[in-house]
Amino acid sequence: MKLFLILLMMAVGSLHAKSDEEQIVVKLATESQLMPLYLTAFQDQGAGFDSNYLRQLEHVLNFDLNHNGMTYTVKQSPERDAIANGGTFESLGTPHEWKNLNVYYVIKIRAKDKKLDIRMLAVNSNGTRSVDGIQMTGDLSQDRRKIHQIADTIHKTLFGTEGIATTKLLYTIKRKENNKDLSDIYEADYDGSNARQVLRGYGYCVTPCYIPPKAGFNSGSILFVSYKTGQSKIFMASLKEGGEPQRFSTLKGNQLMPAINKDRDKVAFISDYTANPDLFLQGFSLEEGGSVGKPQQVYSTHQATQGTPSFNPEGTQIAFVSNKDGSPRIYVIDIPEPGTKLKDIRACLITKHNKESTAPAWSPDGTKLAYCSMTNGTRQIWIYDFTKKEERQLTQGPGNKENPAWAPNNLHLIFNSTGHDGSDLYVVNLNQPAAWKISAGAGEKRFPNWEPR
Repeated sequence: MKLFLILLMMAVGSLHAKSDEEQIVVKLATESQLMPLYLTAFQDQGAGFDSNYLRQLEHVLNFDLNHNGMTYTVKQSPERDAIANGGTFESLGTPHEWKNLNVYYVIKIRAKDKKLDIRMLAVNSNGTRSVDGIQMTGDLSQDRRKIHQIADTIHKTLFGTEGIATTKLLYTIKRKENNKDLSDIYEADYDGSNARQVLRGYGYCVTPCYIPPKAGFNSGSILFVSYKTGQSKIFMASLKEGGEPQRFSTLKGNQLMPAINKDRDKVAFISDYTANPDLFLQGFSLEEGGSVGKPQQVYSTHQATQGTPSFNPEGTQIAFVSNKDGSPRIYVIDIPEPGTKLKDIRACLITKHNKESTAPAWSPDGTKLAYCSMTNGTRQIWIYDFTKKEERQLTQGPGNKENPAWAPNNLHLIFNSTGHDGSDLYVVNLNQPAAWKISAGAGEKRFPNWEPR
């Protein structure tokens, strides 16, 4: 049990450290320049909603466009409104006028009969696009998701790549009940809104992760760890209400920190089945109810603790934490063939800048590894770039920042950070100099995981 307490602290950092909360600033130079976008005030042409509701919808879209990692919204002004609204709804002004105001993109939205119509202008190419008849309901929880869809439609139209506004997040909230610590799993929209409890009554739950979906589908199931039976065990659960979680494996001992590959046929995890917290690999099939075949021990060193595995997107390598050289650092191994002897498996050290690094997360495109690292007494988020073979510090400032997880676009990261209210969730992207807090309310939020696509 002592080894597993060491493992948990090594992999996820201090569970109780607190400090005054300040703005979290990204330290490294941004990877590209954000482009200015002008969003006009929503036009009410018989919207069917009051003006306050339209302002709420506009606020949601403004947030999405300001945090997509590609654009920032220019402040609304009479001069810009005169250009955008000077003619019919189809008219957005001339590229010359917008270039003089240093605006690259223009978005105009009309509300009519509880539907939204959209007009888009790319100034440099003078290209225009239209989307009409997006139905609103008058229920903000539903309509903000419609706005997220609009934001991703705009992103796809302007940049040809998928946005993240319609993605979701998993995380845990720690609470007390009858003087007992419990931790429940929640799911929320990418901006922290529409949070809902995925399951309750499963004791102390940690490290939830989405099971990747089949192509063209959304994630419908998760893996998580629960201490409900005393020992830590891995469970599977449906995101639909009413489903009872199922044990992932009948393996004896503790199992922790599951990670599943993109092809969803292998799960890496940590177990003390052999009396030491080591790295294991297990065949997996959601359709067959979980584990397939026998687990394979893929990394072990004498009296060392392993933790927090993460697959590369090809499913050929695993990054993980080990303190085999005295302090926790991040290593990478090639996934061995079945039957490979442990002494023949070589681990490559990735993190060399700091002596204590934990919680690696491989980016979906395989080019980067995010992790947290003790930096001048505080845990900060760092990134290892495989193409440049260099480590870079991403965050700075007070508060331990831990458990980074990538968005599907390889640009955004979510992590938890301690502050005077406990632990909250923050999102950052590599093109903007500040992180923003997305969680609110009581309880300590930890172990975020971003929905894969």
